[in-house]
Amino acid sequence: MSSMTTRSLFICLGIFFTEISSQDCNQLRSRLHEANLANLNLLTRNIGSTIPQKCIRDIIDSSLYTSEENLTNMVNELQGQNAKVAIKELLQQIDLIFKENHSELAWDENSVRKFHIGLDQERKNAEACWKTEVARGTRSPRGQKLQLTRLRVKRYFQRLRDFLKNKEYNLCAWKIIQIQIRECFKWINQLNQRIPSKDT
Repeated sequence: MSSMTTRSLFICLGIFFTEISSQDCNQLRSRLHEANLANLNLLTRNIGSTIPQKCIRDIIDSSLYTSEENLTNMVNELQGQNAKVAIKELLQQIDLIFKENHSELAWDENSVRKFHIGLDQERKNAEACWKTEVARGTRSPRGQKLQLTRLRVKRYFQRLRDFLKNKEYNLCAWKIIQIQIRECFKWINQLNQRIPSKDT
C-alpha cells in the first residue's frame, strides 16, 4: 500500500471516528438522563419504602452532618460549565461513598456491582464530552469558580462520610445516606436540563 493511500486511509478513519464521537456527545444529555434514571431506580428499590423505627435517633443525629440546604441553593444557581462540573463531581463522590464499608448496606453484591458500573459509565460519558477549565488549571476567575463548585460538592460528601464513620457504617446510617444520595440523583437531572444543547 502506497504512503499516499495509507495517509488517506488514516484521514478517513479519523473523520469517521470524530463523527461517531460527535454524534455520541450530541446525545449525551439523553444518555445521561437514561443512565441517571436507571441508577436512581436501582437505589430506590434497595432503599425500601420504610425506615426502621430503630433508626429515628440516627435520623435526628444526621441533621448535624447531612444538612443539604447550602448545596441545594448552589445547585439551583448553577448553569453551563458549572453544572457540568457539579454533575461530574456528584457522580464521582456517589461512586466513592458506595465504596466505603457497606457490609450493613443490605444490598446484594450484584446490585452493588451494577450500581458502580452504571455510575462509572455515566461519569466516563460526561468526561469524554465535557471539557472544562478545571482540567486546565484554576488561574482564571472562571476556572476558580468551577473549582469552588467541585470543592463544595466534595465538602458535602465528606460530611456524609463522617456521619457514616461516626455511626460505624450501621444499617440506619446507610439508610439515611441512601436517601441523601437519592436527592443527589435528582439534582443531577435538574443540572442536566440546564446545560444548553450546544454545550453537549
